[in-house]
Amino acid sequence: MMTRELIDLLPLWLVTAGAIGLLFNEAMLKEGGRHLAPYLALLFTTAALIFGVNTVLSVGAERHVLFNGSVVIDWFAATLICVSVLSAFLAILFSVQYLKQERAVTGEYYALMLLAVAGMITLVVAAEFLTLFVGVELVSLAGYVLAGYFRVREKSIEAALKYYLPGIFATGFLLFGMAVVYGASGSTFFNEIYAKLEVQTMDSMVLGVAAVLLLSGFAFKVALAPFHAWAPDVYEGAAAPVTAFLSTGVKAAAFAGLARVFMVVFKMPGTWLEAFAMLAVLTMFVGNIGALVQKSVKRMLAYSSVAHAGYVLIAFTAIKRVDAAEIQHAIAVYMLAYTLMTGGAFGLLAYFGREGEKKTDLIDLAGISFKRPWIAIIMAVFMFSLAGFPPTAGFFGKYFIFKLAVENGYVWLAIIGVLNSFLSAYYYLRVIVYMFMESQADSEPLPRPSFLLMAGLLVSVIGTFLAGFLPSI
Repeated sequence: MMTRELIDLLPLWLVTAGAIGLLFNEAMLKEGGRHLAPYLALLFTTAALIFGVNTVLSVGAERHVLFNGSVVIDWFAATLICVSVLSAFLAILFSVQYLKQERAVTGEYYALMLLAVAGMITLVVAAEFLTLFVGVELVSLAGYVLAGYFRVREKSIEAALKYYLPGIFATGFLLFGMAVVYGASGSTFFNEIYAKLEVQTMDSMVLGVAAVLLLSGFAFKVALAPFHAWAPDVYEGAAAPVTAFLSTGVKAAAFAGLARVFMVVFKMPGTWLEAFAMLAVLTMFVGNIGALVQKSVKRMLAYSSVAHAGYVLIAFTAIKRVDAAEIQHAIAVYMLAYTLMTGGAFGLLAYFGREGEKKTDLIDLAGISFKRPWIAIIMAVFMFSLAGFPPTAGFFGKYFIFKLAVENGYVWLAIIGVLNSFLSAYYYLRVIVYMFMESQADSEPLPRPSFLLMAGLLVSVIGTFLAGFLPSI
């Protein structure tokens, strides 16, 4: 059993060891250690990603219960572990050139990113509430610091504050919800709570209060409307590589936690499914309409991330009628696609945004194709994928989600999802029009992209196509 625990959770041990090693490296080697930091971080995340993929391939339909039932490793958990590590891997690749330009190269930046990944993995594999709470807190604390990492920028400080204040409310909701469930059931383990629900030994009113509290807490974490107000300001104010990380890996891990709680712990009556459907509709429209009126590409993508959370939430309406594995498959594929295309888009904004990211408006991207045609083509791929054009990963991610809705009798919800996809196509295609069809905004040359930046972009764009051509992942 100990061997199984060591092997299945190797990504967790690796990123934790990497974070500790980076802090020691910073303390012992000072200035020299700072230049080694990104390469050490890449080494540990690459190793964690390799072992994570190995777990995905080896676990199959099995379900490994570890640490006396506190942790569960199945295909869903293993896949979202890979997504979490991938989000950090891409963010690190995008950060190296960015931090050098901003003269802010420090080891603790990368250590915080790896600590956040450790929290994501803990959240993804949690099979009881205490483990889940530890994961949530580790992700949150590291995220608050990363959002405000560039202390000399007013917007960065504002982003940290606006991330922290809703974050502590979300944590409070989650903690109160967990406390209510524990008080009613006497257990923190998901399977034990579900067993008591099966024999109807828990008060339905108490359970409803707990479910509302837990849903509210997770809604803050994944930026579901009307709990989304913090997201545009935080994603715009944080550094672009940090935003790439927070908007992808953190969201994927939080959706994993939401799925575990509402697919394992609670029996979902029809009224709850309707609530999920209404929340999905509200989130899609709020995100897409908010994105339509933005002039800043970074803020546009922030609102877009809200809309994508609404698409993912559609999968939860299938909980009663569809096998859990099929729902988890749809969520995992969508979050993988979302991480590749959104992470890549924010990575490009880190490259475009000179002068402290003041140049990320639509007008600043005008004529980019004349300066760096390949960069413009890569950005266009991400925009097409985010809009859901085939054969990109974005198309197949939405296909699986909408298919679940139709099979579960929510045809109207799938239609609204498709309409929102058409709505989003306008602002995604607008970026492409500015890059390829508008005259150059200024004559200032773009810096030469570094090798690591190009590596991150290539991983993202190739992954976007591979995930699209291999929908049966």
